[in-house]
Amino acid sequence: MPANDTAQAPIYETLVQEHGDVLATARKAAEETQQTAQDVLDFSTPPRVSVPAEPAS
Repeated sequence: MPANDTAQAPIYETLVQEHGDVLATARKAAEETQQTAQDVLDFSTPPRVSVPAEPAS
Protein backbone atom coordinates (compact mmCIF):
# COMPACT_ATOMS: atom_id res chain seq x y z
CA MET A 1 0.00 0.00 0.00
CA PRO A 2 1.54 3.37 -0.97
CA ALA A 3 2.33 5.77 1.86
CA ASN A 4 0.08 8.45 0.35
CA ASP A 5 -2.94 6.13 0.17
CA THR A 6 -5.63 7.51 2.50
CA ALA A 7 -7.53 4.22 2.85
CA GLN A 8 -6.68 2.28 5.99
CA ALA A 9 -5.87 -1.40 5.94
CA PRO A 10 -8.87 -3.64 6.77
CA ILE A 11 -6.89 -5.36 9.52
CA TYR A 12 -6.60 -2.02 11.34
CA GLU A 13 -10.37 -1.55 11.37
CA THR A 14 -10.82 -5.07 12.76
CA LEU A 15 -8.26 -4.46 15.49
CA VAL A 16 -9.93 -1.17 16.44
CA GLN A 17 -13.27 -2.94 16.71
CA GLU A 18 -11.78 -5.69 18.88
CA HIS A 19 -9.42 -3.67 21.11
CA GLY A 20 -10.44 -0.03 20.78
CA ASP A 21 -8.41 2.70 19.12
CA VAL A 22 -5.16 2.23 21.03
CA LEU A 23 -3.38 4.94 19.04
CA ALA A 24 -6.04 7.54 19.85
CA THR A 25 -6.01 6.53 23.51
CA ALA A 26 -2.21 6.78 23.66
CA ARG A 27 -2.29 10.14 21.86
CA LYS A 28 -4.83 11.51 24.35
CA ALA A 29 -2.80 10.24 27.33
CA ALA A 30 0.34 11.83 25.89
CA GLU A 31 -1.43 15.17 25.40
CA GLU A 32 -2.78 15.09 28.97
CA THR A 33 0.67 14.22 30.33
CA GLN A 34 2.23 17.03 28.33
CA GLN A 35 -0.34 19.51 29.66
CA THR A 36 0.24 18.35 33.23
CA ALA A 37 4.00 18.71 32.79
CA GLN A 38 3.56 22.22 31.38
CA ASP A 39 1.36 23.17 34.34
CA VAL A 40 3.82 21.76 36.88
CA LEU A 41 6.84 23.35 35.22
CA ASP A 42 5.21 26.76 34.71
CA PHE A 43 7.24 29.10 36.90
CA SER A 44 5.67 32.29 35.51
CA THR A 45 3.28 32.62 38.45
CA PRO A 46 4.04 32.05 42.12
CA PRO A 47 2.71 28.78 43.53
CA ARG A 48 -0.36 28.79 45.73
CA VAL A 49 0.61 27.82 49.24
CA SER A 50 -2.12 26.84 51.65
CA VAL A 51 -1.47 27.56 55.29
CA PRO A 52 -2.97 24.97 57.62
CA ALA A 53 -5.41 26.30 60.19
CA GLU A 54 -4.13 26.44 63.74
CA PRO A 55 -5.66 23.85 66.04
CA ALA A 56 -8.35 25.10 68.42
CA SER A 57 -7.10 25.63 71.95
